Amino acid sequence: MSPMPYFLVKTVISALIIAGVSELARRFPSTGGLIAAMPLTTLLVLIWLYVDTGDYQLVVTFTRSVLFAIIPTIFFFITALFLFRRGVPFVVVLILSFVVFAVIALIHQIFIPNVVPNG
Repeated sequence: MSPMPYFLVKTVISALIIAGVSELARRFPSTGGLIAAMPLTTLLVLIWLYVDTGDYQLVVTFTRSVLFAIIPTIFFFITALFLFRRGVPFVVVLILSFVVFAVIALIHQIFIPNVVPNG
């Protein structure tokens, strides 16, 4: 498959999964949250990355990076839940939660490569 149609197939599949989870969450928030927390995006990226490159070590390195990226993600959700429970406006919650995520992610990028050996 040539690059452009292949890119479109990846985009459509990814978009359908996101839209499907969004619709499910609207009707069943708990189930939608559970499915959204599943590594669906990571699963898609793992598949696309391996199919695109065939580089097993690249997939291993990516997977390790995702594992350690869970830490800033947890801080995002802790911040969001804390702010939502206090009635902070939606957009402000998203902005502040993302700022917290970005700060923790920056710390992650600075220190984790020195802590986690490659391979």
